[in-house]
Amino acid sequence: MSDISDKVNYVKNQGQTRNHGCHWPGCNEQVPPALWGCKKHWFALPPLLRTKVWAAYKIGQEIKLNPSPEYIAVMKEVQQWIKNSKL
Repeated sequence: MSDISDKVNYVKNQGQTRNHGCHWPGCNEQVPPALWGCKKHWFALPPLLRTKVWAAYKIGQEIKLNPSPEYIAVMKEVQQWIKNSKL
């Protein structure tokens, strides 16, 4: 099992391998598939949510296209937070 620093190193070394946009609603910025979103929107999320994303992320899930149920649950939590935020 990877710790967060292993995941961060992996993600930072991934390139733009296919069309993949930031997951923030309305943002059209392209980001590597290993990234959740663009820098602006990633850091707009509260630290607790970013930590939950890292914890649920599995290295290579963006290649295999098989996010875990835990990751999907965190993504739903993130989208709900965005919907309720004033940003």
